[in-house]
Amino acid sequence: MSNRVAPLLLGPALAVTLAACGEEAPPTPAELPPLVGALEVPIAFRNDAPQPSGALRIEASMSELRLEGQPVYTDLSRGLVPDTEWTSEGLTQLLTRVRAAPARSAATITLLGTVPYETAVRVVQTLSTAGYHEIVWAVRPPGGSPTARGWLAMSNPLIAPSTGTFNFPGGARRWDEFTAHWAEMYDACRAGQYIDCDGSPNEPIQGGDFQMVLWARGQGMQIRFNQLNAPDAGVAAPAQPALIEGVPADPSAGAEPPPPPPDTSGVFSFRADEATHCDTDRATGTQTPNSAISTTVRPVCGAAPCSVLIEADAETPIMRVLSFVGASFPNGSTAPIVAFRMPE
Repeated sequence: MSNRVAPLLLGPALAVTLAACGEEAPPTPAELPPLVGALEVPIAFRNDAPQPSGALRIEASMSELRLEGQPVYTDLSRGLVPDTEWTSEGLTQLLTRVRAAPARSAATITLLGTVPYETAVRVVQTLSTAGYHEIVWAVRPPGGSPTARGWLAMSNPLIAPSTGTFNFPGGARRWDEFTAHWAEMYDACRAGQYIDCDGSPNEPIQGGDFQMVLWARGQGMQIRFNQLNAPDAGVAAPAQPALIEGVPADPSAGAEPPPPPPDTSGVFSFRADEATHCDTDRATGTQTPNSAISTTVRPVCGAAPCSVLIEADAETPIMRVLSFVGASFPNGSTAPIVAFRMPE
């Protein structure tokens, strides 16, 4: 009797037992054709990372999400995974499948440009939970061959909670590293398709650190440099005029108005088209990236790494986000340290 029931108790090892007894294991399903075409991924000016060899592969369209060429979710609604799949670790079924797959050193994510930001962030969260810290996004370089494929690499991207202050590990850069270039960045912002560019009309508080935020919604993109850990401004109340002894103060004379508050944030807002803006050579048709987003960020983050917190609404297309990142940190600039804010 024990011999007859033993195979039923083996569970996942049943296929191995059958193969050992001369029976064939179930065949591995054939890999499906690519889900996303070369022209359907986001355009990004940071695209020169090499495609990692043998990486774990995830791809998603507006209706389906696959791992290694096999469907995981086939019932996406507007590109969103059902909320019953959401956990603090990521997406349940995807996490199970990733953990069951052979471990790799990196993962590639190929998304249709209109896939929502929330789906992309939850995929990154899932990979992080499973121990994947090298993420490479499939992107498209501007111009060139319509079948050209580029890659945007992110090392150890973090996930920030939907609300509250987020502190990057390893500290932050000094606030005066931003304020020293504020005027230069203001001029660069106004040279592009801008919505608004913050100058520095008031004296900024010196000291403290800055945090860079990339925020996208609809057709708008905003770069924020926020001051953190600022020292007490110590703004004293305006001095009152001394009174002559024996002469009462004029009751109708009011106190001098307080000085305007110092600036603790620099904000540069652009139209979304600026993230993919190119100059075109009329003779050859060659396109050269020329985004005011790049020239605005370059003085502070071009040669030294910046920590950047990425924020977007849940349904913001991922092409807006990756194009924004690519324009802020184009080929040749220092790679950023990235954290994705989970949408509310």
